[in-house]
Amino acid sequence: MSTLLVASDIGGTFTDTVTIDEGGAIGRYKAPTVPDDPAQGVLATLELAADERGERLPDLLRRVSLFAHGTTVATNAMLEGKRAPVGLIQTRGFGDTVPIMRGFKSLGLDEDAVKSFRTLVKQELVVPRRLIGEVTERIDYRGRVVLPLDEDDVRTTVRRLLAEGAETFAVSLLWSFKNPDHEVRVGEIIAEEAPDALVSLSSALLPRLGEHQRAVTTALNASLRPVVRRAVRSLDARLREGGMTVEPLLMQSGGGLAPIAEIDAEAASTVMSGPVGGVVACQFYGALTDRRHIVATDMGGTSFEVGLILDGQAHITNSTWVGRHEIGLPSVSVRTVGAGSGSIASVVGGLLRVGPESAGAVPGSACYGRGGTLPTVADADAVLGYLNPENFLGGRLRLDVDAAREAIRAHVAEPLGLGVEEAAEGIKTIVDNRMADLVRAATIRQGYDPADFTLYAYGGAGPTHAFSYGRELGIDEIVVPLTASVHSAFGVAAAELIATEELSDPILSPPGTVDHAAALDPAGVAARFERLTQAALARLGRAGAAPDAVRVTRTVEMRFRAQINELSVPLPDGPVDADTIRGLVARFVASYEARFGEGSAFEAAGIEMTTFRVVARSPAAEPTLGAFAPSADGDAAAEGTRRIFAGGAWRDARVLRHEALRPGRTVDGLAVIEMKDTTVVVGADQTATVDDRGSIVIRLAA
Repeated sequence: MSTLLVASDIGGTFTDTVTIDEGGAIGRYKAPTVPDDPAQGVLATLELAADERGERLPDLLRRVSLFAHGTTVATNAMLEGKRAPVGLIQTRGFGDTVPIMRGFKSLGLDEDAVKSFRTLVKQELVVPRRLIGEVTERIDYRGRVVLPLDEDDVRTTVRRLLAEGAETFAVSLLWSFKNPDHEVRVGEIIAEEAPDALVSLSSALLPRLGEHQRAVTTALNASLRPVVRRAVRSLDARLREGGMTVEPLLMQSGGGLAPIAEIDAEAASTVMSGPVGGVVACQFYGALTDRRHIVATDMGGTSFEVGLILDGQAHITNSTWVGRHEIGLPSVSVRTVGAGSGSIASVVGGLLRVGPESAGAVPGSACYGRGGTLPTVADADAVLGYLNPENFLGGRLRLDVDAAREAIRAHVAEPLGLGVEEAAEGIKTIVDNRMADLVRAATIRQGYDPADFTLYAYGGAGPTHAFSYGRELGIDEIVVPLTASVHSAFGVAAAELIATEELSDPILSPPGTVDHAAALDPAGVAARFERLTQAALARLGRAGAAPDAVRVTRTVEMRFRAQINELSVPLPDGPVDADTIRGLVARFVASYEARFGEGSAFEAAGIEMTTFRVVARSPAAEPTLGAFAPSADGDAAAEGTRRIFAGGAWRDARVLRHEALRPGRTVDGLAVIEMKDTTVVVGADQTATVDDRGSIVIRLAA
């Protein structure tokens, strides 16, 4: 019996699934997301996969050798305020750590919002003050017990929080990462008082410096655990009922997969589960084609996301923001703006605005014919002629262009005194520029030139708009992968098993140190990494990874003493000795000056190694991609022409079917290449070539 790799990604508007067979053939499937029952969208895509193969769904599910899943359940729960009520327990005297928010009102806001002093307010509390309890105990910065834990006080606090409505618990005590004993005992007492309550301990989830971030992350994790557990278990149960025998793997924000049992304790690690899949897929494609610097751009139905591949590796950050809340867990760096095909266009104060509000999956854009009446970017694309009404979702959804025209006429064109086409082009121009601005924020503002990168465009709407926002950025090469419309799902399939372990256990060199290797004890560094490595290997072992297939990378967060800016510095493989430490310090100084300017390094202050991190990786499955095989002779690819409104006038554009284009075939713009699940637009000043894996490569015409 032949086997299949299957991966799904539940987005805000559509659910995407890919299948990869033993020969490398890729199946791509989309179905509307069902917000109240996310598993239904996954099952709908799997029904499509079974129908395409002429088999029953149970037969297809029995052939699945790996099922991996990316989900926005945690993200949506945060953004929509549907987290479980959490009781937070902290050291007595420090119960205001979360409400104070480091003394800032501006956490999670962009520069414009920070400057709007009249409307500047603090974000909603992660935990309301009535659900924060304090207990008597104290551990110092060396991990020594200064004040024993008062267990009666803990029981009283737990009972009060339960009476106040807490359904799950977070424990974040001072310096618990240096000595977790008090937190562990508090967790045991909670289990005795409330056996059904889920408990998150900061010393297990985030054993690092920074009491505010540690408390917030632990509280968010605790409040997300019941939500993620219900969604994941529901999907697992329904797939097993259908005939699947393998345990699903879940995508983590850090770009790797983990078993359900591991994710159950770290629900917050899935908040970027969906978006990071696309970045991982770009890394996979880049390795195949020797493209090492990539801007990954994902335009879906609800939002637009940007990530970077630098020198062949996805850019990782130590934390990520969801709304105005920061989660202190490692994540592939993904920036987001509300600019998707479902973004609603409106006139506010005489000005045209697009997004961030979205029509979502229900009712959706007006052109979907499901009751939507407000104009969206998809409606504009339909009116401008970019979309073929008969080819949307492979012909399973016929677009109602008249409904799109009426929505734009009533809500945009008439209020602005414009024709419908001019209003539609205005919508497209605004959303394209918003997307270009986000790419600039991810590149130029971080010291990178977009022109040095290849732009990958994916998501259901990305290939339709990339010719425009790519040109705006001055990027010479745009790649639309074969998996564009389901690219994040493909990235989930291509991801590795990953286990991350970290620990804040600072080692410092005194001010005035000349030879830092003499103060930054190599044996101490090695011991810390050995402890973390063994923990990461054990986690991968539980996930079924073969020991000889595991790769381990080590990094240290470093800073100059009395400064707050930390940088992650990689530590090479091999033993740690004095020369290793000198090389590490040299890389830190060089990285610091590259980031903050020549001469900014201040070695005389001394250097502090704050946090040690190990990432262990092992292949979950290694998908191979077959060569692209056109279904017909290339000469049959042209289907004729279609009128497109661009630059204020109707123009003729060539229309071609992607599945009929031979590898190596070059197409001059203005052209539309219709894939079965998305539409690629080639600008008038551009050419497109199909590569041997079916990707469309767009470049400026010579």
